[in-house]
Amino acid sequence: MYIQTTNYSYKPKTDVFSTFKNEPNIRNCTVPRTYRYHNVEKAENKVKLTAAAGALAGALVPVILFARKQNKNILKMEYGVKEMLGVSTGAITGGTVAGIIADKKKNTKHKVKEGIFQFLNASVPLFTIPPITEFIKNSPKLNNIPCHILGTAAGLFCGMVVAADLANRIIDPKDKEPDRKLNYKDALANVDDALGALVLAKFPLIHKLPVEPILPLVYAWCGYRAGQNN
Repeated sequence: MYIQTTNYSYKPKTDVFSTFKNEPNIRNCTVPRTYRYHNVEKAENKVKLTAAAGALAGALVPVILFARKQNKNILKMEYGVKEMLGVSTGAITGGTVAGIIADKKKNTKHKVKEGIFQFLNASVPLFTIPPITEFIKNSPKLNNIPCHILGTAAGLFCGMVVAADLANRIIDPKDKEPDRKLNYKDALANVDDALGALVLAKFPLIHKLPVEPILPLVYAWCGYRAGQNN
């Protein structure tokens, strides 16, 4: 179905994934709009470096606190939902705030909105993946590597879709701006949720890999993306 709006005819899109092509996205089908680009111009190197430093520092602080509470080395601390939420919140907040401070052009609103998107994209799947992996773990016929991988992928996809929709409704409740669509970088950033879910499920194979030590770096990447956004 095509909808006529002013002098344009567009086919509404319902998918939440996009590579930010310059195509219209009309949630309420009343006005012509285009997808919101991740960056409208190249971010300054100073902003990128400051956002990266802020994101790393923001991730490191909660890691140190959690490791101290567990009486463990920061590279050997155990991650649960609380730890993952704490580290992701710290990293994204740190990257966003640092980017705002360093940005002379004051793209504050865009960075805050991207920060909200990144936080929900990192946190919501933590609640959609575990129930699926727990069900698989307790099912004798499904408790195997292929089913765990498929279950994690299904939970991750559902979580990302819910997170994207929720983020757009929070940052633009009146639907005045183009929706922030998921892209491949967002999917790559969600490797933390996939790995984290397998960690939470205590999947035997995952403990043979150095997964938990790299989680803060993945969360820092999310914070960096928010801080350099314009």
